[in-house]
Formats: sequence, C-alpha cells, structure tokens
Amino acid sequence: MTSMKPSSIAIPTTTSKPTTTTVASGLCANVAAWSSAIAYTGGMQVTYGGFLWTASWWTQADTPGGVGSGLLIMEI
Repeated sequence: MTSMKPSSIAIPTTTSKPTTTTVASGLCANVAAWSSAIAYTGGMQVTYGGFLWTASWWTQADTPGGVGSGLLIMEI
C-alpha cells in the first residue's frame, strides 16, 4: 500500500472590498449590481440579469432567482 500525505492548500486572501457597478438612470438608478461577496438584508435592492431584485431576508452568495435565495424579482 502507498501512504498518502496531506497536501498543503494555499488559500488566497484579499483585503480589498468587493466592487459593484451602479446604473445611472431609469428605475434602477443608483442600484448596485449583485455581488456574491456582499450580505444583503431585507429590503435591499440589486440589479442582476437585467432585472431589479429586492431581498426578502438576510442572504449572501445566493444567486438572485435561485432556490431559497431570498431575492425577489421586479422586472425593469
């Protein structure tokens, strides 16, 4: 038998904040684009896939529209 040694895993770290973009005009003016790195609480809004999304509860890293994401769609 061969023995397996645990391998070391490098975990990248970052100190910069996640960046988002905002829409300049229309219904989504000044609404940031969705980012998986940001925690959203109920009532917060984001844009994703050409739609405006509103968080129903605290959520993070859940793609808008996914099962249990807590982000409800409002077409723009």
